[in-house]
Amino acid sequence: MINNMGALIEKVQKMQQELRNMTIEISEEGGACKIVINGHQEVQDIKIAPSLLRPEQAGVLESLILKTVNKAIVESKNIIKSEVSKMTGGMNFPNIPGMF
Repeated sequence: MINNMGALIEKVQKMQQELRNMTIEISEEGGACKIVINGHQEVQDIKIAPSLLRPEQAGVLESLILKTVNKAIVESKNIIKSEVSKMTGGMNFPNIPGMF
């Protein structure tokens, strides 16, 4: 493992760049709320159906945004875990701070 440390660091750096360029799109309620994030869990875009932009729908809208963002983050973390597993030949690194 030590002999391959340089190659592993290079792979991690490449993966980090790929994650930054990756987009993950998640929607709820038939597309009423759509969130796009990158692999670093940074929100890139939010789309809201016009029907939810009425004052009486504020609570529904807040709930949908929260639910959709959290769902997008979970999906992003799952993709990262999968990519790390591929890169390390299936080795599991569950406690890397900030990674998952």
